[in-house]
Amino acid sequence: MSPVRLRLTLTVFAAFASAALAQTTITWSFWGDPAELPPNDEVIAAFEAAHPDIQVETQHSPWNSYFDRLQTQMAGGTAPDVMFINNVPSYAERGVLEPLDAYIKASGFNSDAYYPDLRRIFSYDGATYGFARDNDTTVLFYNKDLFDAAGVAYPDDTWDWAKLREAAAALTTKDARGRTAQYGLALEKNKYPLWVYQNGGTVVDDAIDASAFTMDEPAAVEAVSFVADLILEDGSVPSFDAMQQLGDTTQLFSTGRVAMVMTNAARVPTFVDAPFNWDVAPLPTGPDGTRANTAGGAGYVMSSTSDNKEAAWTFLSFLAGPEGQSIFAKTGLAVPALNTPETNEAFLDALPETVSGQVFIDETANGVLFPVFPGWTEIESTIVVPDLDLVWNGEETAQEAIAGMVEPVESALAAE
Repeated sequence: MSPVRLRLTLTVFAAFASAALAQTTITWSFWGDPAELPPNDEVIAAFEAAHPDIQVETQHSPWNSYFDRLQTQMAGGTAPDVMFINNVPSYAERGVLEPLDAYIKASGFNSDAYYPDLRRIFSYDGATYGFARDNDTTVLFYNKDLFDAAGVAYPDDTWDWAKLREAAAALTTKDARGRTAQYGLALEKNKYPLWVYQNGGTVVDDAIDASAFTMDEPAAVEAVSFVADLILEDGSVPSFDAMQQLGDTTQLFSTGRVAMVMTNAARVPTFVDAPFNWDVAPLPTGPDGTRANTAGGAGYVMSSTSDNKEAAWTFLSFLAGPEGQSIFAKTGLAVPALNTPETNEAFLDALPETVSGQVFIDETANGVLFPVFPGWTEIESTIVVPDLDLVWNGEETAQEAIAGMVEPVESALAAE
């Protein structure tokens, strides 16, 4: 090799080596079904193309193991730089999240298009700690083929609890041995507040700054009783214990073993491959016509122990900005938290033409905040959910179980 070519080769090599040395690597953790992975990969590709000096490594886990791993990492000071989480105030109170207001101000990041309640639940004690990826809007997915076979009219915006109950019973079938072969409806256990809100009740007096537990009021008790009746009296809804063997709402619906499920847009990519015709409808109203949906969703935060905070903010703001939001929106996986014509159009364009996509957008406007104050995760997991399990299993009435929650929940609130 000539001296000139050697010098040129060494110069090029040095340039590549210098660029490699200057590159910052950050970690990003998230959960999700396999069908949810491609948009995350697309976001990374788009970000790294725009920011070649930052490399993103991922940590992906299923929902049922994600938070255990994250808690361990947080306790050891090794949390990922950027994390996809919910229940933000609970983490912010512990000091494991980085306040973002200084970064927002310095970069001029515009958060005005976010739904106000979604901004509230990513704040704590006056500081901003993150941004929602989406709103966890729940809709009623229904199997049109099973409805047609049973001669049941499709759900629409006139449905209330009574019509839902009647249809679920008509769509439930048994085999020759008397075992349920097909359920009318499948529910998700963590969505119990929806029923309370649809009946005009509340879980606590303030979802973000709670001082009183209110589920012992008649509206909430009636709502829990209604769900229990669907499971225990009608047999049209599988018990939550049974679903551990039968499968979750995604599996039950996509395999045609249930005619209706109440769940969110993250299931759309899986349901697209289902061998039957399906669509979505609004959630039924409560008995007095009250509409309520979920206001809230998971989103992006930064670890307070990150060694690469500037790079982490650069990535987080990309995720939360128009480009990152549109990438997720165009998958149809989630109703975008950034409420702009562009992001909403991207979401609607991603859905199959046979799906009534506007239902997702309309239902988002009915959102009500679930409790997200610090300490609620512990209260819910150790008191509320175990006691509600007694109702779902028929061991106690709703009145009995909720009455038993009052003292321990009130004590926990007083200690907050």
